[in-house]
Amino acid sequence: MSHMEAFVFQNKREQNLVGVVHHGQGNKPRPCLIVCHGFAGTKIGGSRRFVEFSRYAVKHNLSVFRFDFAGSGDSDGDLVDLTLDRELEDLEAAINLVKKIDGVDQNAIGLVGHCLGAVTVIRESARNSEIYKTVAWAPFTDLSGTVMRLIGEDSFSLLEEGDESEFLYHGELMTCGPEILKQSFELDMLKEVEQANQPLLIIHGTEDATVPLQEVKQLVEQAQMTSNKPPKLQIIEGAHHSFPFHQQELFELTIEWFIN
Repeated sequence: MSHMEAFVFQNKREQNLVGVVHHGQGNKPRPCLIVCHGFAGTKIGGSRRFVEFSRYAVKHNLSVFRFDFAGSGDSDGDLVDLTLDRELEDLEAAINLVKKIDGVDQNAIGLVGHCLGAVTVIRESARNSEIYKTVAWAPFTDLSGTVMRLIGEDSFSLLEEGDESEFLYHGELMTCGPEILKQSFELDMLKEVEQANQPLLIIHGTEDATVPLQEVKQLVEQAQMTSNKPPKLQIIEGAHHSFPFHQQELFELTIEWFIN
């Protein structure tokens, strides 16, 4: 019988991060998938997406660790301080923790991320040769454009001016800061994908209004011509950015990538 276990751990900035592991069934060490939520999201996910994914993975003898990045959910920090590199630091702290959890196969730690979390797992896979496999749900290549579509043009214009900005996200009033945009011109997703050390699967929907499918298709096509380990793109017909009506297909494709 599987069970859940909560953890509080620290990043390099000495902030407390909160995560939950869903232990896979059986007594042998099991692969563990670390789930990274998107911008302004949490370890639960919209429509409890990450909870349901964890329950699905456990049925396939996998463990899952889902956590809140700093500034989100139950973790310390403020969203206004969010940057790409700070997310990377948080993920690396999560990886270090997962390696120490009883029952986890240290040679089979995989990454799953959505939106900004998808970008973070790709960047980590380009830097960490110990990652087993990676799946990116709806990653973006254009940081500024994606943030603008997420928070709206008026709020985005305040960020460009160097000010904090309030925005509504799933009916909740939130505040983000200009820090997130500081790496927007430095982010080279083609380079990140080219340097990925392990098999990478990108899953995207045809009806994604936050990250246009064409943006991702161009990235993958370029990477397939230049990368030694080209990514695979799986397109889900009719799926939106958060895959609200296509969770089953999303979960199946993800788990199949890890167990085959």
